[in-house]
Amino acid sequence: MTEEITKFDNDIDIEISDMMPLVIVAMMATMVSLLNTMLAPIAQQLQAQAYIGLTNTFVLNATPAMQWINLISNPPYTPLITASFFNDGPNSVFIGINNPDELLELERGDSRHVSMSGGSRRIELIFYKTGPGGRARVRVDGKY
Repeated sequence: MTEEITKFDNDIDIEISDMMPLVIVAMMATMVSLLNTMLAPIAQQLQAQAYIGLTNTFVLNATPAMQWINLISNPPYTPLITASFFNDGPNSVFIGINNPDELLELERGDSRHVSMSGGSRRIELIFYKTGPGGRARVRVDGKY
């Protein structure tokens, strides 16, 4: 059996048999990276469905100016998985979850339940406002 020798520019002789462990390690690293990329969405999905089991209740005092609460930067310092909104009035309120451009209207006395348990993103931001000249008090019961 003849051994092949590979010459590089810096005149170092390396036998092919010496290179095999390096090639195997490089292939394994590529496979681990690919597997990690494939499994990351599944792990994220499972994490998004896992409840910590705590409840956070707070009140939003809405005015015509767009306001928001950042649940990651402010207590409870973690996003909510579900939230129930109760508009105590006296006016309608507009609520947006994670996006101020997608607002839903809650009339006085209305309630709405939002669940992100199957989503890849939880409730991190809550945007809220009333129509011109209005005010509203919104109770929020959130679970994380």
